[in-house]
This record gives sequence, C-alpha cells and structure tokens, in this order.
Amino acid sequence: MRSNLWRLIATGALACGACALASTLVGACAVDGDARIGEPGSSTVVPDAAVDGAADADADACTGDDCAHFPSTCTPDALCPNGPFDPTNPEVGLDWRTRINVIRGRSASDVWLAGAVGAVAHFDGTKWATSDVGTKESQRALWLRESAEVSLGSIQRIYTRGLGAGDADASVSPGGWSLREPLPLPGDFGGVLTASWSPPGGDALWLATDSTLWRLHLTDDSKLEVLSGIPSSVCSAIPCNRISSIHGASASTLWAVGEFGAALRITDANGETPSAAQLNSLTLLGLTGVWVASDDDVWAVGGSGTIRHYTGAPLQWEVVADVPTTENLNAVWGTSSSDVWVVGNAGVVLHFDGESWTRVKIAGLGARRPDLYTVWSPAPGRVWVGGYGVVLALGGNP
Repeated sequence: MRSNLWRLIATGALACGACALASTLVGACAVDGDARIGEPGSSTVVPDAAVDGAADADADACTGDDCAHFPSTCTPDALCPNGPFDPTNPEVGLDWRTRINVIRGRSASDVWLAGAVGAVAHFDGTKWATSDVGTKESQRALWLRESAEVSLGSIQRIYTRGLGAGDADASVSPGGWSLREPLPLPGDFGGVLTASWSPPGGDALWLATDSTLWRLHLTDDSKLEVLSGIPSSVCSAIPCNRISSIHGASASTLWAVGEFGAALRITDANGETPSAAQLNSLTLLGLTGVWVASDDDVWAVGGSGTIRHYTGAPLQWEVVADVPTTENLNAVWGTSSSDVWVVGNAGVVLHFDGESWTRVKIAGLGARRPDLYTVWSPAPGRVWVGGYGVVLALGGNP
C-alpha cells in the first residue's frame, strides 16, 4: 500500500490531503503504528519455507540487473544475513514476518535492535541474542544511555533496562526490562509516535508525534518526564506535525524531515525554548530519513528514490540527481560525508563514497526482496541493515 501511495503522489494522482506518512523512528513508517507481523498492504512478499528453499536452485535462471544485486554467495562487498533470523528457515529464530524498526549501537560490539511483536535483540560482538521485554507490542524506538537502555512501544508504555527504579516500575520482564508507570501528558501530545532521536550526550530523547515535537527528559534521579519541544502553535505555521525522522550531530542543532517534503532545522535544541525553521527541500514527496554529518552537511531521503543534500545554503537543499533507483527510500546513516548508507524498499541499499551513489549487493536471501527500514554504522566498513525478516551486515561478519 505504501509503495503504491508514493507512486500516486509522484504522478500527482493522489490529492495531497489523502497522502499517507511513511515514517521512521530513530531510525521510516519503520517505526510507526503499523509495525507488526503481517502488516496489511505491505509491498513485501514473504515466501514460505518451501518457496524460499527452491529460490536458490532457481537463482541461475533469472536475468537482468536483479540477479547482479542479489547474488547467492556472500562476499566482502555484499550485505549478508547477520542477526536473530535464520537465513534459510523462517521457523528458526525470529519469524521472517517480523519487521525490524530500528538498529542502533554504542559500538560495533554493542548493538541493539527493536521491532514488531516486542522483538528486541542485542549483539555483543560475537553473536545476537534476543531480549524478552515482556510484551508483544511493537517496539518503535531505542534510546541507548551509557549503561542503560530505553525502548518505547508508545509514550505510555516505556520499557527500561538498567536505568534504576526511578518512578515505580510496574513490572520486570525475564530480560530485565521494567515497564514504567504511564507519564502525565499534555493534552496536545498526539496519539502516534512517528520519530525519535537522542542528541549525543543529551539527557533527553526528542519525540515526534502526529501533533508536534516533544522531549522525553531523564532527571537526575532516573525519572522520566515529557517536556515541550516545538509548541503546537508553531506547528500550525510550519510542517512539524508529520515528522518521520530526526537526527543531529550535536545537542544544540537537530534536523527533522517528514510529509510533503517537510525539512526543519531545530536550533537551541538543548535549551529551554528550542526553535524551528523550515527549509525548502525542493520536493513534495515525503522524506522518511535524515542523517547529519555536520550542521552544513545533511542528507535526507524519501519517496521514489528521492535524495536531498544540505550544504549550508540559507534556505534550500540540493537535489541529488544520480540516484540509481526509483524505489522508496526509508532511512539513511553514515560515518562521514564520504561514507553514507541508504536503505529502501525491495531490498535496495545504496552507498555514497564522496563522489557517487552505487547500488550495494545483498547476498543469501534467495527469492526474497524485503523492504528495509533502518541502517546504522559505527565506522567505515561496518554497517547493519534491518527490515522485514532480515538483519544484514557487510560481508556477514561485522
């Protein structure tokens, strides 16, 4: 459904008021309320075990560019299965229908993922292990503290691990996660989380809802509270009520993108009264991912292969014309201005080396072409990608 919506938007056949938001948390609709097993209307087809088992045998029969992008054998320059899914048997490990919404880490040996039906897992540098949060609710955001983790199913169901008692935990799961007591919320908070981001070294997690932007603040005694981010009165004038991705390279300046090409720069983000300004992204297609190398080097991605690059102009982004796909792009991450990764629908992964964009191969998936929703990289040559029923790493050995 989402893929079809984007194509209708691109051709002008869908009225603007009916456009659906494809959003990402911390990481595109990747972490919105649709994150669940068997998402209705998904453009991804998950074959059964028998079909997938036959896929490898038929791989040599295919022709065209698709085969070149999806080889059967892992190589150092290809993304290969590496995670809590079995690459050949959907009944081992996490169910292939499980959508991975977000992957984030503190280092290459301390990586977390979260997704549909309460799926959470951790990579310790050697192996992945699932972590029982104590719920089947889709997990939409991860906030990694120095020695604690916070996972959000919704703003009223926040799970913490290693954070301390704080405000009277309601339960503790087999994986050591505590369900926090519901927080008092402002009347205009909104009903759906659509994006989140914690600035480096910050004590707050920025949250986007279908209303506006907020901050989940951690107090000195490990309690959580909701603070204003950008007031709803401001969002009546600029498009900050349909944000799909937030990111920043510093605690003071953040970037947010969303529906109809919305692109905002948030300044004084760690102050008492942050402010937001709208910049022209030169598109009306939805932007679903943003990654910031520096305040003057920002990348945004979205529908129908859209990539935009901000390089410091007062009000406008640059159009990237050499994008080797027209698939919807869902997330972006990088380690520098010459090492940027983008993931999208139908198994599309792109890489920018500072000069040009190229398509990255994915090995070992047989006939599967899963939509990909999240990407994270701690260093050049080390990257994780997550999507429907798959976690991938470069060379298969992160």
